[in-house]
Amino acid sequence: MKRIYTVIKGHVKSWFRSRSTIFWTIAFPILLILLFGAIFGGGSQKFDLYVQNQDLVVQGQNLVASPTSQAYVQVLNGSQAFDIFQVPAAEDGVSYMKVDGRLHNRGQRLLVVPQGFEDSLNRNESVSIRFYADQTDQASSTLTGIVFGMTNAFAASRQGTPPILVQTESIATRSIRYIDFFIPGVIGMTLLTSGVFGAVSTNGRYRELKIIKKLATTPLSKIEWILGMIGYQMFLAAISVAVILVVGRFAFNVTAVVDVYTVALVVAASLLFPGIGMVLANFVKDADGAEAAANAITFPMMFLSGTFWPRETMPDFLKTVAGYLPLTYVNDGLRDAMIYLDPAQALNNTVIALGLAIGFVILGSVLMNWKEE
Repeated sequence: MKRIYTVIKGHVKSWFRSRSTIFWTIAFPILLILLFGAIFGGGSQKFDLYVQNQDLVVQGQNLVASPTSQAYVQVLNGSQAFDIFQVPAAEDGVSYMKVDGRLHNRGQRLLVVPQGFEDSLNRNESVSIRFYADQTDQASSTLTGIVFGMTNAFAASRQGTPPILVQTESIATRSIRYIDFFIPGVIGMTLLTSGVFGAVSTNGRYRELKIIKKLATTPLSKIEWILGMIGYQMFLAAISVAVILVVGRFAFNVTAVVDVYTVALVVAASLLFPGIGMVLANFVKDADGAEAAANAITFPMMFLSGTFWPRETMPDFLKTVAGYLPLTYVNDGLRDAMIYLDPAQALNNTVIALGLAIGFVILGSVLMNWKEE
């Protein structure tokens, strides 16, 4: 019995010495609970709905939305299913939605209240509103039913009012399946994990073996060391991206476009994430600590940056947090380039990712200390 106790005691001591094991045992489950609880446990989810109210009336010297149309929009807002965004009445609503490339990630839902909405209802005449949505998106299909239900409820609240018709039309420029959405996210996630973990684990291991200290006696500069590590990560990234695209094409018929923006984003990510790893490696002294720190950075970023699902489903405060995460720009840029075919947004995200990459590479070279304390 004493020998069994000794074995148990030895393993427990080893567990306490390994930061990585402690992370996977305690911190990782807690992190998952907090993340998924914050995303899905905060009550009903809200989805973006863009509303264009064309039913305008003269008020003084201004044109404003009619009281009846405002009341209808308030009913939709009261459903707690939507975050309402107004589209200017003078705009072409469909063109407005398609110009903003970011709306591709939100399902492109637009409801148009027509001119004469109030007058028709006051005369007890039937009136139609138009609801544009990407019907290939599961959320849009569900929300179409909510729009129908709330519209019928509004009509029923006005005694003697005939039913208000809802005409559904497609706003999708391309039929996007979940797997189409998912593949660029997998590429971004792979670049993140291989870049960060590769940098911190290599530096942690080399620090333990005193190799980093010996590099100070060689002609190799810090920036050369970092760029060499990044070059290796680019080699791995090229292999990973090729494998993902081939499997996606032959297993699920994903027709992702690989253009100059896709290549630029992969290069930017191959600079960015090892750069983050190099910065992180300066704050940990051993391989186990480095791995735990990398887990703490990569897992929240992976779940909050729209890798597995659209960020629309998250609470507003998490959407704000996601807007500051580097992986968000990589994922969005890859989808803009490969799936949504939106070069303007792809270029914008590429520039941001590349700027962050340069910043982290420079910061990593400044913080890195050849001669360990």
